[in-house]
Amino acid sequence: MDKKGIIFDLDGTLTDSGEGIINCAWYALKAFNLPLPDKEAMRVFVGPPLHDTFVRFGVPKDRADEAVAIYRSRYVPI
Repeated sequence: MDKKGIIFDLDGTLTDSGEGIINCAWYALKAFNLPLPDKEAMRVFVGPPLHDTFVRFGVPKDRADEAVAIYRSRYVPI
Protein backbone atom coordinates (compact mmCIF):
# COMPACT_ATOMS: atom_id res chain seq x y z
CA MET A 1 0.00 0.00 0.00
CA ASP A 2 1.37 3.43 -0.98
CA LYS A 3 1.31 6.03 1.75
CA LYS A 4 0.75 9.51 0.40
CA GLY A 5 0.63 11.65 3.53
CA ILE A 6 0.29 11.98 7.24
CA ILE A 7 -2.57 13.74 9.02
CA PHE A 8 -2.11 15.43 12.38
CA ASP A 9 -4.78 16.56 14.83
CA LEU A 10 -3.19 19.79 16.03
CA ASP A 11 -5.84 21.43 18.23
CA GLY A 12 -4.93 20.37 21.74
CA THR A 13 -2.88 17.40 20.63
CA LEU A 14 0.36 18.82 19.26
CA THR A 15 -0.24 22.54 19.79
CA ASP A 16 -2.41 24.69 22.00
CA SER A 17 -4.23 26.95 19.58
CA GLY A 18 -7.03 27.54 22.07
CA GLU A 19 -6.16 31.16 22.83
CA GLY A 20 -6.28 32.17 19.15
CA ILE A 21 -9.49 30.26 18.53
CA ILE A 22 -11.19 31.76 21.59
CA ASN A 23 -10.09 35.31 20.80
CA CYS A 24 -11.35 35.06 17.22
CA ALA A 25 -14.67 33.54 18.31
CA TRP A 26 -15.04 36.34 20.88
CA TYR A 27 -14.36 38.88 18.10
CA ALA A 28 -17.10 37.32 15.93
CA LEU A 29 -19.64 37.24 18.77
CA LYS A 30 -18.87 40.88 19.50
CA ALA A 31 -19.59 41.73 15.84
CA PHE A 32 -23.09 40.28 16.35
CA ASN A 33 -23.59 42.34 19.54
CA LEU A 34 -24.16 39.14 21.47
CA PRO A 35 -23.40 38.72 25.17
CA LEU A 36 -19.72 37.95 25.60
CA PRO A 37 -19.11 35.00 27.91
CA ASP A 38 -15.88 34.70 29.85
CA LYS A 39 -13.02 33.17 27.91
CA GLU A 40 -13.12 29.92 29.92
CA ALA A 41 -16.74 29.30 28.84
CA MET A 42 -15.62 29.75 25.25
CA ARG A 43 -13.15 26.84 25.38
CA VAL A 44 -15.94 24.81 23.76
CA PHE A 45 -15.01 26.54 20.48
CA VAL A 46 -11.85 24.40 20.38
CA GLY A 47 -12.65 21.23 18.48
CA PRO A 48 -16.28 21.16 17.29
CA PRO A 49 -17.45 22.71 14.01
CA LEU A 50 -17.56 26.51 14.27
CA HIS A 51 -21.05 26.78 12.75
CA ASP A 52 -22.58 24.64 15.48
CA THR A 53 -20.78 26.42 18.29
CA PHE A 54 -21.70 29.89 17.04
CA VAL A 55 -25.36 28.88 16.96
CA ARG A 56 -25.00 27.55 20.50
CA PHE A 57 -23.76 31.01 21.57
CA GLY A 58 -26.69 32.84 19.97
CA VAL A 59 -25.80 33.43 16.34
CA PRO A 60 -28.91 32.78 14.22
CA LYS A 61 -28.48 29.57 12.25
CA ASP A 62 -28.99 31.38 8.95
CA ARG A 63 -26.08 33.73 9.82
CA ALA A 64 -23.60 31.11 11.04
CA ASP A 65 -21.64 31.34 7.76
CA GLU A 66 -21.24 35.07 8.37
CA ALA A 67 -19.96 34.44 11.91
CA VAL A 68 -17.41 31.94 10.59
CA ALA A 69 -16.28 34.44 7.94
CA ILE A 70 -15.77 37.12 10.62
CA TYR A 71 -13.87 34.59 12.75
CA ARG A 72 -11.65 33.64 9.82
CA SER A 73 -10.99 37.27 8.92
CA ARG A 74 -9.33 37.63 12.32
CA TYR A 75 -7.67 34.20 12.53
CA VAL A 76 -4.65 34.49 10.28
CA PRO A 77 -2.02 31.83 10.88
CA ILE A 78 1.51 33.17 10.78
